[in-house]
Amino acid sequence: MNLSETLFIKVLFRPDAAFGAIAAGRTGWAGPLGLFALSTGASLLLFLALPAGFIAEAFEGLTFTPGRGFAFYFPVSLGGGLIFMAFISSAISGLARFLGVGRLSPRLMAAGLAALAFGVTAGAMHGAAGPARAFGIAAALLAGLAAALAARSDAGRFAAVFKSMLAVSALSLACTLAAAPAAFAGLTKAYTGIELTFSILSLYWLARAVTAVYGAARARAAAAVVLGLLAGVAFLYLVFNLGLIPPEVFQALMIA
Repeated sequence: MNLSETLFIKVLFRPDAAFGAIAAGRTGWAGPLGLFALSTGASLLLFLALPAGFIAEAFEGLTFTPGRGFAFYFPVSLGGGLIFMAFISSAISGLARFLGVGRLSPRLMAAGLAALAFGVTAGAMHGAAGPARAFGIAAALLAGLAAALAARSDAGRFAAVFKSMLAVSALSLACTLAAAPAAFAGLTKAYTGIELTFSILSLYWLARAVTAVYGAARARAAAAVVLGLLAGVAFLYLVFNLGLIPPEVFQALMIA
């Protein structure tokens, strides 16, 4: 617990020092994993305590499955969330290397077009059958293989990016604590405003983490983070639209 509390304060108020320590290999897994578990648990406790109508309004129709509680969603969110974040971390790691050299504009355009094509593929798989579904499954397998290869080819820095993503859960935990009063008061706009503010901060914090790990310019690091996150969301929708994960798992990953 002390490790998580110490890292929590460092990530919030001294992020460059926190990510510098992670990049240098001075931070183990206990702190980042502890923060991720605390953040996930706090988010689920808040959502499960709120009226279903508030969740549906705040998340554009997304709801929990009736009869499923904390005992189900917490382990699903932890396990699925770690896999999801590992995929995103590998995407960010590969993109940071790709965008970190040469002229940024053509490389950014190429990476952006690839992310766009992947996103379109994910959306097109909704209700797909026959050859279209087979194509989607092949795309999902190739994406998973590419992520595994990206992580393996630069294992040390991938691990640092992964730890940093877990550590940024400090912002998610702070967001839950800050947004809870608005949520319980039924103030949807205030709640979503707080969520949006912390989401933007998380993107900036992740860019600082990638800068610490790869020594990349902040603009290149930010581009890698944004495109990596988009690729991760597209992958999640792809496997959901293909029916490879059940709705309950999708709900857990989207909300927590």
